[in-house]
Amino acid sequence: MQDLIKRLTAVTGLDETRAEEALGIVLTLIRTQGHQQKVDALFERLPGAQELAARGGSKGGGLLGKLGGGLMGGPLVAMSRLQAAGLSMAQIKSLGSEVLAYAKEKAGDQAVRDAAGSIPGLSAYL
Repeated sequence: MQDLIKRLTAVTGLDETRAEEALGIVLTLIRTQGHQQKVDALFERLPGAQELAARGGSKGGGLLGKLGGGLMGGPLVAMSRLQAAGLSMAQIKSLGSEVLAYAKEKAGDQAVRDAAGSIPGLSAYL
């Protein structure tokens, strides 16, 4: 995950700590809201993703699991957490694009589509 964090710092302007926190929020969304088998298949190809998702990016990583139910619930909670972490909308967009590109490079397009497509509200971004 360190190479992705470095990429995120370059495209978002965040320092490494904040980039790691933001990435953790995104990975937590995927882990808690996606179809478990599809997420497991994706995370197997992204070394360190499971551990970072388990930490949730920061204190309060369990928030998505507690509040994320329902259509768009998880993505909206993740967006709120990213904004609370100080990311602008432009940084959030860049973060999402870079994470998606990285995941496709490492795991392949189909694994990303399968995992992200199992999360209500995210398929529009694939």
